[in-house]
Amino acid sequence: MCVGPIKGALVDTYVRSCNPRTALELGAYCGYSAVRIASAMQQPSSKLISLEISAANVEIATQIVHHAGVSSKVQVVHGILSTKIDELKQQLKSMGASTFDFVFIDHYKEFYLPDFLLLKETGLISKGTVIVADNIIRPGAPAYRSYMESHKEAMDVVEHKTWFEYSSLPDSIMVSTLK
Repeated sequence: MCVGPIKGALVDTYVRSCNPRTALELGAYCGYSAVRIASAMQQPSSKLISLEISAANVEIATQIVHHAGVSSKVQVVHGILSTKIDELKQQLKSMGASTFDFVFIDHYKEFYLPDFLLLKETGLISKGTVIVADNIIRPGAPAYRSYMESHKEAMDVVEHKTWFEYSSLPDSIMVSTLK
């Protein structure tokens, strides 16, 4: 449940290349990826909002983020996307933004596609938003993968073959940039 060092380096590369001011993470777990993303965000006023369904994990992730010294850039929020749309819009508005520049998806795999579509439908992502999704092969997000593959006219999609965290089992990260 942690992006790990190999795929984490890929995430770092995409964060640095898109240089987001606003970022969203779906699935905080212990805060490892939030620390990586926040550390790679270079804009002085950049902010990552990390949504996590488990209250216990929110507490742990918040402590890890604080310990890593990136708490000024990260807010760990208890909840799921479908119940936090208005709160996210308010957060963006307070930052002078209307959409997220970068989204990292690493939560329940069956929610990858519905949550991506919800982000689109509610206008929280737009042209230029970079979406990085972990664990496309293992444990797998087949509906999300299929959707992304079949909608390449609306986004640039790159799938990076890699390994499942801390193993030699194949996996991939999918990166989609909205056109």
